[in-house]
Parts: sequence; structure tokens; C-alpha cells
Amino acid sequence: MKSLHLLLFITLPLFVLDQWTKWATLTFIPLHHEIAIIPGFFNLVHVTNTGSAFGLMRGWFNFHVLFGTVMAVVMIVLLFRKSTDHLTRLASALILSGIFGNVTDRVLHGHVIDFLDFYLGRHHWPAFNVADSAIVIAVGLFLWGSFREGKHKTA
Repeated sequence: MKSLHLLLFITLPLFVLDQWTKWATLTFIPLHHEIAIIPGFFNLVHVTNTGSAFGLMRGWFNFHVLFGTVMAVVMIVLLFRKSTDHLTRLASALILSGIFGNVTDRVLHGHVIDFLDFYLGRHHWPAFNVADSAIVIAVGLFLWGSFREGKHKTA
């Protein structure tokens, strides 16, 4: 798939989905409330995060916006560079959607809106959102691609 197609059919729709789900969270779930979807396993919640993954570096607003902007530029370069393989382009498109979604939150709200809450008993994974999911999947693709590439080089 061409770079522009990835941008239009992966990055843009995931960004829209991310923003729509966050709008729905803001509209229908009061802050710090939860709605049980699968009791004992999955809730919809409304929490905020001024930090990065797992709430690290809370309150570093300027850093997060600047880092997100720099990483967006890097991902755009990877996405449109002619020598970039398809897997890296796909991962770049996914990361871009996540960056755009979370930076948009920071600029509009001063924090990221999280709403997906998975847990077992009292053990909760930190709440996350569509943008976070896209970033995690992209990192997995980058890792898979690097192992795959290393395997081809040694063979």
C-alpha cells in the first residue's frame, strides 16, 4: 500500500475513531466513573493522564507535546521514504494516528483521556485509549520487523 493510502486509510480513520471515542467518554461517562461491560474483566471508565505510558512523567505538558511533534515528523519521514519497507510504513501510519490523537488531547484538554479498563479481580491494567492501542501495535510491528530483518541478514 502506498504511503498516502496508509495515511488516508489507517492514520486518519484511527485518529477519527480515537477522537470520537474520547468525545463519547467525555459526553456520557462522568470523570472517575466506570461502566461494567464484562464484570470482572472489562469496564469503560473516564480517567485522565497528564503523563505518558503508565502515568510516568506526569505534568510534563511541554515535553509531551514537543516529543510527540518530533516523533510525528520522524514517522512521516519513515512513511514517505522510498527505501522504507511496507511493515515499517504500516507501523509508522499507526504510530502517527496515536501521536495525533494524544497530542490533540493534550492541546485541547491539557491531558489525555483514557477509557478502556481491563482487569482481573482487583488487578487493573492502566486505562488506555484507541491512540495508545495503535502505538502499542505499531511498536510490536517495529519489533517484529527488526527481528525478521535480522533473520534475513544472518541467513
